[in-house]
Amino acid sequence: MESFYAFGEYVLKHSRHNEIPSDKVHIILNYPKIQWDDWAEYMATLTWFSGIPLSRGGSKTSHVIFAETIDEALNQSDKYDYAMISYIGSFYYSDHEDNIFEYFDEFCKSERTCRGHLLFHPEKQYGRLHPQTIFLNIKNWRNLGRPTFDNYTGQVIEYVRSESNVHDDYTPHWVKGGEQYKNVIHSEQAKFISDVLESGETILNFDKQRSVKFFCYPERRQSNTLDEERNRKSDIIYTVNNETLTQLPILDKKFDVIYAPASGQTSEYLYHIYGHKDTKLIIYDNNLNSLSWKQMVYCMASENNLKQIDQYFRNKGCIIDDCSYKPELVEKNESIYSRKQWFEDVYKIKPTFKQYDLLETTIDVDPSKTNLIYLSNIFSYNFCIHKYKIEDIHNRFIEYTNLPNTTIYGKNIFKDTVYHENSLR
Repeated sequence: MESFYAFGEYVLKHSRHNEIPSDKVHIILNYPKIQWDDWAEYMATLTWFSGIPLSRGGSKTSHVIFAETIDEALNQSDKYDYAMISYIGSFYYSDHEDNIFEYFDEFCKSERTCRGHLLFHPEKQYGRLHPQTIFLNIKNWRNLGRPTFDNYTGQVIEYVRSESNVHDDYTPHWVKGGEQYKNVIHSEQAKFISDVLESGETILNFDKQRSVKFFCYPERRQSNTLDEERNRKSDIIYTVNNETLTQLPILDKKFDVIYAPASGQTSEYLYHIYGHKDTKLIIYDNNLNSLSWKQMVYCMASENNLKQIDQYFRNKGCIIDDCSYKPELVEKNESIYSRKQWFEDVYKIKPTFKQYDLLETTIDVDPSKTNLIYLSNIFSYNFCIHKYKIEDIHNRFIEYTNLPNTTIYGKNIFKDTVYHENSLR
């Protein structure tokens, strides 16, 4: 895309951002030290995509503003009470229990005005919060008279800072207002910081929040932490569904051909509810080990054998995800589609197995058959953003919605759940 604004417009046009009312917004800022190019677009993609909360309803529950400066964004934020502010280049891990969104929710309940990476260099005339990530209470900011985050020339309150630092000598654990005033010249965020301190509030540095995120510094055009993330071991075999089966659509129809990923029991469940006696089940996966796991399940299906199969792939170096971190979900899915029923279906189904990368090519369906393609979260999988531009990912997804006599169900790059039926007339 040709610019930061074009990127933002594309995201907002094709996603469902800002759809469901919210008092929180994610402000994504362009980075001032880099010219827009493919690398900058990648940095923006990282921040936008990882900034959509996992398992909170996709982009429709997530409000986003793209802007060049904080002041520009806040001028568009009158309907919000809280903001998470991010420079492009910020990346947020999607851990199930410890993530930036839980910390942001905690901040919103605290009624503090702001929190972030405090930078108070001894040689600088004043301090600031690094915009790689800032938590901001917009209500409090309004009550302070909407002080600018831009460069400021004028009087500010002196500050008192903790003797300890998070690192080096310029990252105090906290700052508070002093008893004297001084003048600053073109000092970034000085007016805002001074007004917060003058109100009697102590500003806290990030502590635990640092472990759930990192910042790439886009001008360096390389990041060791990002390289680790991109090359992180992704050979995961999902032996149990990590999403509730009730999310699947309730349809009053049967399909001639059903395509579904190898992970968990979804393929068999779809066959169970949407298959007829002549339905063909095609189990596909990009991950050859995941596909091999499912093939071995069909060859050796029994409770004891499953444990042996899982251990076999562990010994190969695969990560076995049995969804033990979501016991309530596992129990709910068991009540919908039991282990016993799964084994019964495995014994009678004769599927076709195919290694297939949906992001590289589109399935060539037979239009004379009624087809169901379950896409799961393949198009919103974390690792796809490191390999493809979001426009290319979305265009490939659209190709699936255009397949003749085909129903698709799954998440798109915007983490929105899409059900689309393209029937022959």
